[in-house]
Amino acid sequence: MSSDWQAQAQAFKDRLKSSIPLECQIPSHLLPLPPDCSRITTSCGLFSTFELEILALDATELRDRLASRQYKALEVASVYCKAAAVAHQATNCLMAFFPDVAMERARWLDEELARTGETVGPLHGLPVSLKDIVSVTGQQNTMGILSTVKTMDFDAAITSALRDCGAVFFAKTTCPQTVMHLETHSFLGPTLNPFKTSHTAGGSSGGESALLALRASSIGVGTDIGGSIRGPAALCGIYGFKPTLGRLPLSGVISPMSGQSSIIGTNGPIARSARDLDLFMSAALGTEPWNIDHSCIKMPWKLDDVTFIGGPQPKVGVMRHDGVVMPQPPMRRALQVVVDKLQAAHVTIVEVAPFDCKESWEIARRAYFTDGGKRVREAIKASGEPILPLTQWILDQGAGELSATDVIDLNNRRTAHQAAYHKWFASLQIDVLLCPPAPGPAPKLGTSKYWGYTSMFNVLDVPAGVFPAGLYVDASDVREGRTEFWGASDRQAWEAYSPEAFAGLPLGLQVVGRKWEDEKVVRAILIIDQIVHASGVR
Repeated sequence: MSSDWQAQAQAFKDRLKSSIPLECQIPSHLLPLPPDCSRITTSCGLFSTFELEILALDATELRDRLASRQYKALEVASVYCKAAAVAHQATNCLMAFFPDVAMERARWLDEELARTGETVGPLHGLPVSLKDIVSVTGQQNTMGILSTVKTMDFDAAITSALRDCGAVFFAKTTCPQTVMHLETHSFLGPTLNPFKTSHTAGGSSGGESALLALRASSIGVGTDIGGSIRGPAALCGIYGFKPTLGRLPLSGVISPMSGQSSIIGTNGPIARSARDLDLFMSAALGTEPWNIDHSCIKMPWKLDDVTFIGGPQPKVGVMRHDGVVMPQPPMRRALQVVVDKLQAAHVTIVEVAPFDCKESWEIARRAYFTDGGKRVREAIKASGEPILPLTQWILDQGAGELSATDVIDLNNRRTAHQAAYHKWFASLQIDVLLCPPAPGPAPKLGTSKYWGYTSMFNVLDVPAGVFPAGLYVDASDVREGRTEFWGASDRQAWEAYSPEAFAGLPLGLQVVGRKWEDEKVVRAILIIDQIVHASGVR
């Protein structure tokens, strides 16, 4: 059985490798790549000045240049397909690569623009990548398990919406086994952080984040049930947004926990600029996806209608830690630097004691696998592949198979927790909450075991996004001496960190709001990002 799954995995990898043209292979004299390969697309020598100009643009600017016919969709697709091939060789970020499909689509978009004089939609010609489990007609989903590999004969609703907007799909990106790691490791192997390849790109949307961090996609579609957009985006130095459940359509996104309704994941953008988060949400909701997906609330995107308690700028609550795991020194520094810059720009800052974050995790760990992990264990057993350590870890966090009464009690506990958060947030008289998205920068491969800074906001079902602080771990981020800890997770985070091992990794922060106030969160990120000067293309 062992050799069977290994042969299947190798065949899958070989097919993926064969999809990369010879002319897109990294020159042999550059191999092996250094641990920091974050500039490989600009330094490998495979791109012309014109092509690098295209890759340097965020999605919003690229969209505008495509619409004005400064660039053709075909030439843009060609550049991004080449960049994706390079990114995959550096970080193992692709699950499927279909440049021929992308070229055909781009060629048709160019013809339509020439014929009608109008763009097909607000994303006309933009190369868009999608996470493994977001269905695309004719392409495979895997959920990171060989026995669940399936070629789809339909688009997910979000895929359909973006296609209607003029997007060009060219790649699907990796996810971890069961889609339930804060790293990205499956039968395809681990996806690596571009800034330090001994560290993780995060998960479960780690493939998307690595691809975008290397300027090899204009914008990506991730999913988030415990931090799977925000975690990897923050660890890779880019932007991500998890909307309130129901703001974006969910049908056609395949989950190993389908039917579990205590915590439901959602789609969202992973991007290279703050304004691209707005571009994605505006475009997707502009297609009125509630007409084709019952899970989507009829609620158009209205960023211009946002008002703040703080006046023209948001009033920002700062939660420096969650009371369970103390952030590592570089994360604390990043938060303080950003707070200082916001205060210098006359943004009102309110120091906030942590919400009941421990309760959030107690609910989350029970809710993820209410069947005790039975279905995912069976799927892994069916392929004969081993249960990976981080899969085993998250399964072990659960409370076993829950009875119907147990699930009812859990859901009531979750609802009470959500109500308490709503009351707590309102009492603070703030617009948004600023906090860490993780205990620290990207962990070493195989060590990501603390979900609390992100999963809390899935339990609470509130909008949350991340942005780069524009800072990186350096020698000043020394580990302080500690003899007392809040618990095992706190000790583990402290012991795992050293400035030498983490040097050069990017630092990101998280912005959180109240349920349905998605536009306010994105508007706040736009303003904060501009003040911090962390904006610009990633």
